[in-house]
Amino acid sequence: MAKKLTEKALVKNLEIMSRVELVKIITELFKTNKVVEARLNLLFLGDEYGSELLEKYKKQLYKIFNPTNIVRTGFSLEKAKMVLSDFLDICGDSKWYGDFALYFAECATDFTMSYGDIDAKFYDALGDAYHDAVIMASKDEELYQLWKDRLEYIYHEFMKN
Repeated sequence: MAKKLTEKALVKNLEIMSRVELVKIITELFKTNKVVEARLNLLFLGDEYGSELLEKYKKQLYKIFNPTNIVRTGFSLEKAKMVLSDFLDICGDSKWYGDFALYFAECATDFTMSYGDIDAKFYDALGDAYHDAVIMASKDEELYQLWKDRLEYIYHEFMKN
């Protein structure tokens, strides 16, 4: 079985390619991979696209945490974590992901306050998402100020229970 390229080997190969060849590769990836398409749109279109993408993914997550008929459809932590993971793949470790991770933690908090105690995997996912947002906010005063009330809401909900 052939060995996969390392990042270093990939860079070495890309450096010897012509601009036309690079454009062709990137265009092909853009057309065939939804994550690459979304990530390049975010890179080139910036905040406007990022806001729209964030809202799109928030709606998906909201539907998972707030199904129309929870008795019939149930709740899937795996689906919720997959949506969070997909968004991370697109945005990387960015303010967009931090905002979405915080939203995940908010939805999970509201869910547990509505339906009672869940299991350890649920709280691990909530804690991981909250932690990601806290780490980002601790490195950026502007983000902290923007998210402060949301971060405190989650903290206080769990402190009173």
